[in-house]
Amino acid sequence: MNVSFKYNSEEGFITDTPGKTRIVLKNSLSNHQENYAPTELLLLSMGGCTSDDVLSMLKKMRVNFTEFRCEVNAERHEEHPRTVKNADIHYIFSGNIDAEKVRKAIGLSLNKYCSVSILAKRGGANVTYSLTINGETLESRANPGLLAEV
Repeated sequence: MNVSFKYNSEEGFITDTPGKTRIVLKNSLSNHQENYAPTELLLLSMGGCTSDDVLSMLKKMRVNFTEFRCEVNAERHEEHPRTVKNADIHYIFSGNIDAEKVRKAIGLSLNKYCSVSILAKRGGANVTYSLTINGETLESRANPGLLAEV
């Protein structure tokens, strides 16, 4: 894996990896508020990584959903380095879904497969999850380490 970026005094850090979509990152010199900060990209990566795992597992389990959304809410340490202290990954589903299968997929993702969330946990972040199905919150800030792995 290789990525690259260059500094642009007007915009910030601009990715220039061949064959990839351009991303502009916020930095302290240009500080464009519309650009994502590196830690925000980490949270997007965490959500994307685990969501891909969960949706792939649910497809293999023949669980059909009509809609899916993921929200990641985090808190950072006040002192430097301002690493992620707590991160809650909120999985939101609509459809005729077996909640136990979703819980199983989330547990496997957060404990075994999602390298980004596992890296955050190894860095000291408390990673929890929330689960809403058809507007009903079934789990709120659950610790995925307490879920049984298969």
